[in-house]
Amino acid sequence: MWYNDIAEHGFAAAERSDPMKVDPLGQEDKTPLQNTAHVGRRGGLGGVMIGIGEQVYSLLLLIVFFLEVVVTGYVPYIGRALKFLLLSWMYAYYCFEYKWNLSQVDLDKRLNFFESNWAFFAGFGSPCVLPVLFFSPLVTYGIMAILFPLFVLTATGSDAEKVISSQRIKWGEDAGLGRLPIFKAANAISMRVLSLFPLGPREQLKDNKVE
Repeated sequence: MWYNDIAEHGFAAAERSDPMKVDPLGQEDKTPLQNTAHVGRRGGLGGVMIGIGEQVYSLLLLIVFFLEVVVTGYVPYIGRALKFLLLSWMYAYYCFEYKWNLSQVDLDKRLNFFESNWAFFAGFGSPCVLPVLFFSPLVTYGIMAILFPLFVLTATGSDAEKVISSQRIKWGEDAGLGRLPIFKAANAISMRVLSLFPLGPREQLKDNKVE
């Protein structure tokens, strides 16, 4: 899709302006996300297969999470607010996933970083979802189609990981709100779906996620 083209151009522009900014291993002061990129990923055919497996699992995880968002919207009284929050997280993850794919950050490290900084990502994704509260679905989708590529470009060219890490160092490691298991239900359902497939590939993916 053309969103990926936008992310690639933004990533390339950020790399030209500051190569250290987008190189997960190029900084001495690495963030928890940056210092694990490229770590534990095998080279050669094995690494390619693991990468493909992670992409397939990520797609399945997000599909299940989207279904979770839809179902949550039917919860009485608080369903609309919960749907807004979950959609904010989903759009924020979509935006940053392009950057993380280009940086080859492992899936489990992405999820850990995302869930550990859930407040930031809720705030980042909320402007994309805000039209849901005020406009019809048709108008909402039109506004999202305009906003989403801008947020993809912002996420790709940003240095959010380093900023978040510096604030944690400034305030202390225990000053955060703690990790929120946003994808726990989606992960459990996804693993249940994968259990329907042969044991070997599933165990290999599970082992890679644990690492």
